[in-house]
Amino acid sequence: MGKVDKTIDEQFLERLIIRMETENEPELNVKKIYSIFPEINQKTILWRLHKLVRQGKLFKAGRGYYSVKKVKEHYSAGYEYLQKKSKEVYDVISEYGYKFYITGLDALVGEILHVPEQFVILLVIEEAGMEELREVLNDKGYFVIQEKERNLIKQNIFKSKIDIVILKGKNFELAFDGIAIKEKGFVDLYFAVTRLNYGISIPEITRIYKSMQRNETFTIYKMKQSAKDRGLVTEINWLLELREANPIVLEFMSYQIKEAKCTE
Repeated sequence: MGKVDKTIDEQFLERLIIRMETENEPELNVKKIYSIFPEINQKTILWRLHKLVRQGKLFKAGRGYYSVKKVKEHYSAGYEYLQKKSKEVYDVISEYGYKFYITGLDALVGEILHVPEQFVILLVIEEAGMEELREVLNDKGYFVIQEKERNLIKQNIFKSKIDIVILKGKNFELAFDGIAIKEKGFVDLYFAVTRLNYGISIPEITRIYKSMQRNETFTIYKMKQSAKDRGLVTEINWLLELREANPIVLEFMSYQIKEAKCTE
């Protein structure tokens, strides 16, 4: 029996898969896909993507992102795995009807080798309920601050007493059942470590990120959505694109980082 020639769509998909595998990119956005097929009209590329999605051979990983694997939602381990204090806070604020979710370490159980027995709760609350819920939690005996009061965290006299830090946020689709998805949990933890002197070391948050990479428990699209909500687009994009940079680019960047440290 003679060899069966591949269809145009099969050849198109094969080139996408090769790019994803050789560059270790589980997802590709439309802009990158255009660059893979410079000889093909962009409208034709979009039509082929649409056909492959309908055929179940390609999957949408978010707005403008595609993957050959069906994209999973990376939910947290759930309420049962929250630290005791976080469960208590969750139960209290659930009674008031405001949108909220617990984020940070609580959302990253399974990605952390050694979870501290107690840690400061990171809590996102819709703006309309921030002041009321802060007062409620203060009345319950919790020491609560908002992210804009970060100067208090840097004072040793207050730092050890803080129970909860309230963070601002608008996109509540980045959580499920009151707990952040893993991508948002990581971005909020990164923010707390780099901006709020949170009690997790740089090596530890690096291990968490590597664990998420190894276990494939984040999508680029959701990570970027989380970064946008937190106002960290530039930094998170840089982090995500590091693995695509060639050695010369990385060497140049390392020199720039050294120079920046010298000017501090």
